[in-house]
Amino acid sequence: MKKNDIIELIAGKMVHQGVCLSEYEGKKVFIENCIPGERVRVQIKKIKRDFCEAEAKEIILHSPSRINPQCQHFGLCGGCKIQYMNYEVQLENKKEIVKDALSRIGKLKNIEVENTIGSDRIYHYRNKMEYSFSNKRWLETGIEYSPEEKSFALGLHIPNVFDKVLHLNKCYLQSEFSNDVRNIIGKFFFNNKISVHSLKNRNGLLKALAIRESYNTPDKMINLITTQYDKDLMHELGNILNQNFPQVTTFVNSISMPHLSSALSHEEHVIFGKGYIQEVLLNKQFEIFANTFFQTNTHQAEKLFSIVKQIIRNDKTELKGKKPALIDLFCGVGVIGIVLADLFEFIYGIEISDSSIRAAKKNAEINNITNCEFFVTNLEHGFSLERFNRDQNDVTVILDPPRAGVSEKTLIQLCQIKPRRIYYVSCNPSTQARDVARLSDQYKVGLVQPIDFFPHTYHIENLIVLEIL
Repeated sequence: MKKNDIIELIAGKMVHQGVCLSEYEGKKVFIENCIPGERVRVQIKKIKRDFCEAEAKEIILHSPSRINPQCQHFGLCGGCKIQYMNYEVQLENKKEIVKDALSRIGKLKNIEVENTIGSDRIYHYRNKMEYSFSNKRWLETGIEYSPEEKSFALGLHIPNVFDKVLHLNKCYLQSEFSNDVRNIIGKFFFNNKISVHSLKNRNGLLKALAIRESYNTPDKMINLITTQYDKDLMHELGNILNQNFPQVTTFVNSISMPHLSSALSHEEHVIFGKGYIQEVLLNKQFEIFANTFFQTNTHQAEKLFSIVKQIIRNDKTELKGKKPALIDLFCGVGVIGIVLADLFEFIYGIEISDSSIRAAKKNAEINNITNCEFFVTNLEHGFSLERFNRDQNDVTVILDPPRAGVSEKTLIQLCQIKPRRIYYVSCNPSTQARDVARLSDQYKVGLVQPIDFFPHTYHIENLIVLEIL
């Protein structure tokens, strides 16, 4: 078997990143763009010592679960990679992805995984989208482009092509409002020949556009990320937004260094509005700023936090005089701690981001929560144990780390604290399974509950409840 060979296979189970696992001549083959059970003709893309990577080029025998994708950009954009799959089957496969990670990576046996909780909205469900500007537009076959169009794009990066962006007409991840705003902003900058950032040359103004929408309040935020502040240009755009989209409640211009590939900002200018939006989640009110993290699917977040709250409320374990305390690691703007505040005497939230911690403190104040404290700490290096005494506190930990998972130092300190329960929320079952395996000497796996925050993508949010042995 060589690179670019064409072979015929039956697609096996779906595993990480939405690929199906098959086998050919004793070697594992990971196949993109197919559904388990389909007979496919695939092209070998990469050959490694223990496995191959392949792409389905022809579906010989279609699965009854295969549907026509709605999006005109499907197949180019990396956003909704499994939009060709019936939604109920997506949920079944996401459950299998979680089971596979716990078994294969976590080496955990006989773990029961609950059915995936689906999203009420399978399109237009994200409350935040970030679109990139590029001076290298991805050129679609059969379309003629002017030289100006070739050097301007506002949309999403092509998978595995870091320097080219697919210019979007319509995206099904966020609302119609979001599409209209993006398209008008793109036309404004294109028509005015505003320069686009080049990382190679470290010049150009436009980096990214982020659109945030509240789902339980009317608030909407536009956040334009540029390499410098052009006051006149920003206020001209602000006037256009006011005229065309009166529902936009705030417009922020974030400034990001030209030598950075990311849109991480060091300075903000509020062009109009309060500089933040308000959201209500489980009867608690939250202020969300341009550069603070908030769960991207509001309604699914409500389901997740309701499950956690119900488990804690139903826990009748005798505390024997100990005070219930919650450690909220990777706390963001304090959402989980504030939602659970009435079930604990004390809550200790930890997060690396200064702006998020400031927002968390403000959010606690807004909701008249007085038993929460929030601290800036880099959890890569662990965290302080001074505030918790096992003889005085009945400790619960909830953690919602980034995709990379939890650092070794933080896991060691969790084992030292010995919380009675750990609620581990993750958007990456692979690193979650790895971390759970590290804790398995002291904890057993209780509830495993996948929740679909990201329909039509291979991503899955998963809750694991760990109980001390």
